[in-house]
Amino acid sequence: MVLLTGLGDNAHVYDQFAFQLTDEFHVLGMTRRGFRPSSQPDEGYDVETRARDDIAVLEAFGIHKATFVGHSLTGSELSQLGEVYPTRMEKLVYLDALDLAERFSPSRPEPPGADSLFTSATLTSLWTYQAASARFLALREPDPAVCIGVQFDANGALTGSTTPDWVSAKLLEGVAGSVNSPVNWANIEQPRLGIFALFTIEARQPWYWYLTAAEQATFDEAWPSIVAWQRETIRKFADHNPMPPLILPGAPHYVYITHEADVVRAMRQFFGLPVGGE
Repeated sequence: MVLLTGLGDNAHVYDQFAFQLTDEFHVLGMTRRGFRPSSQPDEGYDVETRARDDIAVLEAFGIHKATFVGHSLTGSELSQLGEVYPTRMEKLVYLDALDLAERFSPSRPEPPGADSLFTSATLTSLWTYQAASARFLALREPDPAVCIGVQFDANGALTGSTTPDWVSAKLLEGVAGSVNSPVNWANIEQPRLGIFALFTIEARQPWYWYLTAAEQATFDEAWPSIVAWQRETIRKFADHNPMPPLILPGAPHYVYITHEADVVRAMRQFFGLPVGGE
């Protein structure tokens, strides 16, 4: 089993989750190009190259066929692997990993995010950062994953990212420009499981409640269009797929961390592994 990370993450984000499946799989975690400790070349952030990178890792380990599990941005990458390298894929698991080809449309305004909430007061130490992340994002990533992804000063304060901004920009450009975007799900023959944190108008996002009144008004105006886009994208994923997706309404994005028990149970059932009572 190969675990692929979302935007901004390294393989240590799976440090705890991976052990839910090591009883049945040899589990590998990959850190994609652009994020430490991997290299940060100027090019190669398109979906096609990312999929070739994944196959190169299989070759390096002498693995002919594997199950791939991916989070977030990895949705397009998983689909590329299924379409272009079908003989190397056993099964595919999409952890809140959607087809993002049509997500960032110029006609669809973006709601305010959480970035402005992370002030100097929240960055004085790893602990203050983790507390703020739990507060604003409903998320605490494993400490090793955070420590690799950020820079610290001599006093332990967080001073920046170990990844240049242009890496994320190129990855998002690559998703929109993939030759197989949007995904033609009929071309993917491997069994696939989708586990999605369903956007809702009511739940909005965890950081919404910390925005100013003006920012909340902007968010409220932009959010319904994104909710509609996500539901339609999930519908396309589910159409003609024998395995119904696991839907977690209002859940945070990192479903394998915040809803670990639900995610693991669904995955083990998908793989035909023992689950209590079966």
